[in-house]
Amino acid sequence: MSVALDRRLAETGTRFRIFPQPRFLTKADGSPLFPEPETVTVAPSPGAVERGPADDRMFVVDAIGKLPYNQFFRPPYSGAARDAVEPGPDGHFDHLDPASREFSAATMYATVRRVLDIWEDYFGRTIQWHFESDFARLELIPLIEWNNAQSGYGFLEFGFGRTPTGTIDHSRPFCENFDVLSHELGHSLIFAEVGIPASPADEGIDYGGMHESAGDLVAIVASLHFHSVVDMLLENTKGNLLTINGLDRVGELSDSRQIRIAFNALRMSDVNDEPHDRSMPLTGAIFDTMVEFFQQDLVNKKLITDDLRNRSTNLPGTAHDLDQIQTDFAAAYAGNEAAFKESLLLARDYLGRLLATTWSDISPDFLTYHGILRAILDADRTLTGGANAAIIRSCFAWREIAPVPASMLMRQHTLTSCGLDTAASAAAGPADGFSAMIPTPRSSYQNLRR
Repeated sequence: MSVALDRRLAETGTRFRIFPQPRFLTKADGSPLFPEPETVTVAPSPGAVERGPADDRMFVVDAIGKLPYNQFFRPPYSGAARDAVEPGPDGHFDHLDPASREFSAATMYATVRRVLDIWEDYFGRTIQWHFESDFARLELIPLIEWNNAQSGYGFLEFGFGRTPTGTIDHSRPFCENFDVLSHELGHSLIFAEVGIPASPADEGIDYGGMHESAGDLVAIVASLHFHSVVDMLLENTKGNLLTINGLDRVGELSDSRQIRIAFNALRMSDVNDEPHDRSMPLTGAIFDTMVEFFQQDLVNKKLITDDLRNRSTNLPGTAHDLDQIQTDFAAAYAGNEAAFKESLLLARDYLGRLLATTWSDISPDFLTYHGILRAILDADRTLTGGANAAIIRSCFAWREIAPVPASMLMRQHTLTSCGLDTAASAAAGPADGFSAMIPTPRSSYQNLRR
């Protein structure tokens, strides 16, 4: 969501309060990382968000005694449910007590609605649900007695985290975990915008990795819409984002455990075909692209030197004195905090538009990471005239995202194999020189298949 639109919605939308990260996360001194919820505004105006909360795109139902959906038990839910959460007299929902069940239910709606608003802005249009042929709205079920969570056809339903013994930990409701909710909604966005492979012969190996990567990237970009997250990130790193930081810890489950890390050193030769594992080089390459864009903007504005940018890159073989790099960033950041934040928000919005443009154009059929790379380069041409092509190529190259050696794209073609070797053709005795230059359709097909 652009900075300008975010400001406009703050004046016209409906207010909620949500925690940017799970409230159980703590700092080194044991104090809460985010002690208070942050006010966010969703696009529907006060009054358009009804009791539930609910609007024309989604609704919350706080089910009583519900079992998780499965292949035999699917939406819509028609069982017993608690009373719908009511808005305040002014039509907003920012009056709810964070210790209440109503707050948890409202948080689930606000998170999903907010993330949808963000990405619809980047796409520049309404994202139609992939289940629209059966359901008009997304069903949100916030607090079932289950130590898991899931997204499915027409629904999101969330339970709670697990204790060390595997039982339900009621102090950790997944419906309040912004990153996890954003990630799961990301899957729905990909189903809606990219679709699914059509051929039974398509194993969808890179498609599965792309799906998990997209979920993480949807969460990363959305989390950067919290001013508290951006401020804390910059204060902790001084703009040196190619270090382990809060942004790259996607979907926190505890202080020491996370689902995935966007900043990673994994290449394609380091991962297998399991979708979560395979997603990491792609996520890393795209995350690095955003950071390199951010740092290039700092260079352009003379906030850091080109030398510092080069020393802080995430490319292999470029190890430098990390302490000195951090010292240099701290010196550059001091007194320029607002300018650094402006550059980071610019990079955030660039990445959001780059991904939306890419996801709008790729086909799910026989999808490859190399095909995604080419789509990203094409998206950058659309957005910037190709200004960031070198950054994108370098970030993807060392991740080993390239055509596989057996790809037809890597085949070499000689004059002889193409039937264009005039000496060889003359020996065959064609009727005239022009026909000798044109291979027959059958010989062309045979040469292509070799």
